[in-house]
Amino acid sequence: MKKKHSTNFLIGFVIGALICIVVWYWQKSTAADDGALDLLDRLAAAERRLRPAPTAVSHPKAPDDLQQIHGIGPVFDGRLRQAGIDTIAQLAAVPAEQLADLLEIGANRAKAILTEAVKMD
Repeated sequence: MKKKHSTNFLIGFVIGALICIVVWYWQKSTAADDGALDLLDRLAAAERRLRPAPTAVSHPKAPDDLQQIHGIGPVFDGRLRQAGIDTIAQLAAVPAEQLADLLEIGANRAKAILTEAVKMD
């Protein structure tokens, strides 16, 4: 009879220990999540205090190196800059016919240059 009581006690003890471990682990994991979120919030607030607010003043965009585009060398680069095209975005916006007239090239070559400019933009 004594053996049966000790077995019941042992089973109850193991079940109780498992429940305690599960509760402890759940408490530990939720406390760590809350602490991490609090730390991230404090970090974001510190970054906002240290960084100045962005200004609405726009700086003129520096001219791009148009010679990066396949098909444009120093001569074409000079012609484009004389026409006021200093950036790849400006070049990509030019119609193919206008580019062909400006660079004195064929329409197919102008389209190929524009395709490269659009890829790089």
